[in-house]
Amino acid sequence: MSDYLKERFPEELKSRIESESPSDLVTTLEETFDKIDDELRIMDSETCGSTACVGIIRMESGHKVLYIANVGDTRAILSRNGVEERLSIDHKVSEKSEHDRITKEGGVIMNDRVGGTLILTRAMGDFALKDSGVICKPTIRKHFIRPFDRFVVIASDGVYDTLSDEDVVRMCDLEESTDKISKEIIVKALETGSQDNLC
Repeated sequence: MSDYLKERFPEELKSRIESESPSDLVTTLEETFDKIDDELRIMDSETCGSTACVGIIRMESGHKVLYIANVGDTRAILSRNGVEERLSIDHKVSEKSEHDRITKEGGVIMNDRVGGTLILTRAMGDFALKDSGVICKPTIRKHFIRPFDRFVVIASDGVYDTLSDEDVVRMCDLEESTDKISKEIIVKALETGSQDNLC
């Protein structure tokens, strides 16, 4: 599923941007998440799903703008002169607003999981839990890029299970290539005991 999302999402988003020329990407991103989620129905996605975190940089009215859109717990953080700023939300049952949304919509939370099985409250796929409150609507952050914004790190929970946002930003060095920084972050997560997926 993640391979399909990796290939299909940029293709669909690019097509929508080129055909619609939106002045703002919030609606375009929401519609793209919905469409791709619907496409996953033809795959074996009743009881499996994926997180997603998308970053787009573009010019709007003479300003460089970064959009971050996410579902699940894949996280985006910004390094602002070496200080971390979280640009995404971890959509988990432990988040009060997400817990409240699920229960308000009639979903069941057992053992700190939606339907007793999924710790995430938003995901692509996982159609067996859509009636229990799991949705694919992304949280979207629009950030005007400033001269002191240095890096954006988008990584799965496998990284953030053992490394703090601050740890990750500390590893971002202007003298290193982004490829080398990425590899060092993954190695550090493994060394500190991560047992989850790392990407």
